[in-house]
Amino acid sequence: MIGQTPIFESAPGFIRVSADTTTVPIYVDGTLMGHTPLSNPIPVFEGVHHISHHPPSIQDPFLSYGKVESAKKIFVLSGDTVNVHLNTVLLQSKVNRANQEFRMTNYAGVGLSMLLLWQLWVLSN
Repeated sequence: MIGQTPIFESAPGFIRVSADTTTVPIYVDGTLMGHTPLSNPIPVFEGVHHISHHPPSIQDPFLSYGKVESAKKIFVLSGDTVNVHLNTVLLQSKVNRANQEFRMTNYAGVGLSMLLLWQLWVLSN
């Protein structure tokens, strides 16, 4: 057909995604592709792709600012199939640990601030 080009000018690459739990949403480059288990591999252009189970607009702050890595960055060649496994339970435990460390750091900061204010109050009297 004249004037129409195929979607893929060269052979597409494929990404086969699995996860440790079912009904996990799968995002490729920020676009929802479905929920696990996915029966068919996802066709993509050759190049770098980001695979995640978190939508790019709604994320935990520890994921957004890089404290915990949530997306897998892969390179797909034309005609190749890349297998990706998302360990969502491990990721959630890392996020929980980062939240706990953040809270402990805040408690220590508040405690030291109160100690400093108390010392200043004692010295001023």
